[in-house]
Order: sequence, then C-alpha cells, then structure tokens
Amino acid sequence: MKENNDNKILKSFSLLGMKRLGARFYRGNDVVFIARALLGKILVTNLNGIITAGRVVETEAYNGVIDKASHAYGTRRTNRTEVMYSHGGLAYVYLCYGIHHPV
Repeated sequence: MKENNDNKILKSFSLLGMKRLGARFYRGNDVVFIARALLGKILVTNLNGIITAGRVVETEAYNGVIDKASHAYGTRRTNRTEVMYSHGGLAYVYLCYGIHHPV
C-alpha cells in the first residue's frame, strides 16, 4: 500500500516529538488561550504536493461576532469571512494594508 504525503509528514514530525493539534483544541471558547498556545507551533501546509512549514511567531485573538475588532463582528457574513462561521481549525487569510497576507 502506498503511503500518502500527509502521513509521511505526520510521521516525520512525530519523530521530532511534535503532533498535530486536534480539532477540539481549535473549538475551545477561550480565544486568548488558543492564540497563546499556538505561539511556537509549526504550521505545515501541503498544497498541490508542495510542502511548506513555518513557526508561529505572532497571533491575534478575536471572539467572533461579539468582538468589535473582528471581521465577523455583528454577523457581517461575506464570502471572505465565511470561514469564520465554520468549525474550528481552519485558516482565515486576508489582505492587510494591501501588502500582507496574515494567516
């Protein structure tokens, strides 16, 4: 049986003592706790067979529709913010100041 790339990546990281954070981690209610806990973690992507990884060095915490600083505040549901209304563990990427793409 041929092993897929994602399984190979997970095995490589587990050999280094790292493991994937489960969905339950992202679905917690304490957004500040989640943001702080993500600091130092490794974010890995596999897009079209191209694997990239980087360490999380900065986070922000927004509390959805009740947080005035959130793009979802007041239930402003748009195509861009739709991911914020989904289950946890998904990335919200947006263009900031016309030059940065924060994840």
